[in-house]
Amino acid sequence: MAQSKGITAVFGRRRGLFVITAVLVTTTGVLLAWGADNRERPALPALSLRATKPKPQAPLDPWRDKLDVDRTVRQGDLTVQKLPDGTRVTYTLDPVMQKRMREYLARFELPYGAAVLYDIKSGDVLTMTGYAHGRPEVDIEQLTLTPWAPAASVFKVITGSALVQRGVPASTSVCYHGGHRGLRKHHLREIPKLDTTCRTLSDAIARSINPIMAKLSDRYLDRATLAGWSNRFGFNAPIPFDLPVTPSRADIPENRLERARVAAGFWHTEISVLHGAMIAAAVAGRGTMPAPRLIRQVVLPGGRTIEPAQRESRHVMRSSTARTMAQMMARTTTSGSGRRGFFSRRGKQYLGVDVAGKTGSLSRKSPFLAYSWFVGFAPVDKPRLAFAVLLGNPARWRIKASIAARKLLSFYYERQQELRDRVEGKRASKPVRKVAVAKVRAAKRDKHARRSKRRRRRRRRAR
Repeated sequence: MAQSKGITAVFGRRRGLFVITAVLVTTTGVLLAWGADNRERPALPALSLRATKPKPQAPLDPWRDKLDVDRTVRQGDLTVQKLPDGTRVTYTLDPVMQKRMREYLARFELPYGAAVLYDIKSGDVLTMTGYAHGRPEVDIEQLTLTPWAPAASVFKVITGSALVQRGVPASTSVCYHGGHRGLRKHHLREIPKLDTTCRTLSDAIARSINPIMAKLSDRYLDRATLAGWSNRFGFNAPIPFDLPVTPSRADIPENRLERARVAAGFWHTEISVLHGAMIAAAVAGRGTMPAPRLIRQVVLPGGRTIEPAQRESRHVMRSSTARTMAQMMARTTTSGSGRRGFFSRRGKQYLGVDVAGKTGSLSRKSPFLAYSWFVGFAPVDKPRLAFAVLLGNPARWRIKASIAARKLLSFYYERQQELRDRVEGKRASKPVRKVAVAKVRAAKRDKHARRSKRRRRRRRRAR
């Protein structure tokens, strides 16, 4: 009995010591679990840029397999390619925007960088360019039409759409512990003592909070549902386009943790830049994914003209789901992970246009490459443009995709202003010419009037 009292006294005097010891033991267990979990992560996929173009997915017209964006030339405001047999192909690309965006990417000497922007009303691809520093063999089509990067947090658009259409409100609050970027086994469990931070689904999309997306997907989305929604957005299927596009890949694992990681935007996916723009277009199109087109007109050697028809749009989700997703994606640029790309530190908007989007970032180790995504659309209230920017940064970051996306949009609006000024200048020049001609005619009339007056004076004197 005395011995028992002695032990109790020791515990009473050193209660703080035992609390600290318990915390250390718990921390050590979490670290060990993290190490084991980290070893279970699959190997990072190799960079899938190939030296050859993707194979065509279906029999094409004879002139299609000769198309090459890198061999186009500028003719006025048009981007044109003349084929060896005399066929003249006119692209939808804006030559000025192509040049400006490529030069902008080259300025940072990025290992890889690409951008696509297209008009969701007409489907015209206005910009489709890329740059690979020190690798001239990598062309534009490889950088924009080949899935050489994981979807990263862009996949949250697919997960969020599935959750919203399933009935999960954007205001659904989830409490979690840990940082926004990490995702381990213990993040899927409900631990009230540790889950002291609470945010909504809307916050998770805007700020790219992985634990919330992982928990919600673990609650409401099974493997079949998540795989079905990735297929809705065009994964694991051919993408109809005027040039061959390598299909994007999404492998939804059976493992619970790995499936939650995919939903939150980690590995097991590969996507092209063109497909990234189409994902944003599905939200901008109120649930319908507009099909992009690259060829405006083809003039064959015999003079026959071909104007490829617009492809059918693809229905992805209900319009109400798309509106909710658009509202959440709009917060990305105003208060979320992409704010610095579109607002200054003092809150000044750079473009003067509201933009909605989704950021994404992920790094591979061997060889090191930091992927930076931004997909989005503009304006938010009446969407007209859908775009995607993907950058592969070295160990020392050069630029974020949100900043490059803002620059892409600024090039577009500057170009539109230039075209408007040119038209207004022509309209304004007509009245100016009319005034000039009128002045010349008036001067001639005055000259003739003076001559006539002098003649009359001479006649009077002669009399």
